Amino acid sequence: MSGSAGDDGKNPAGIIGRVYAVSTLLAVIIAVPAIVVAVVTHFVFRTEIIVTLAASLITLFIAMGFGIKLAKRFARPPQKGSS
Repeated sequence: MSGSAGDDGKNPAGIIGRVYAVSTLLAVIIAVPAIVVAVVTHFVFRTEIIVTLAASLITLFIAMGFGIKLAKRFARPPQKGSS
């Protein structure tokens, strides 16, 4: 039975687990810096809400740029010879 899903050696549960792990990591990398900047600017520096929102949005866009670069790196399939 050539061409069946079990012949190529891929584990669907492993692939789904990797997708969940990578997407969770990317979500944390994108969200946490913006939350930290918002908390620090509002509660430590005691800035107004508009300044806090602007600073956290700028941080969010920068973090999304890093997230895109990391997503491209994580999207590559693992090498077979790197065990």
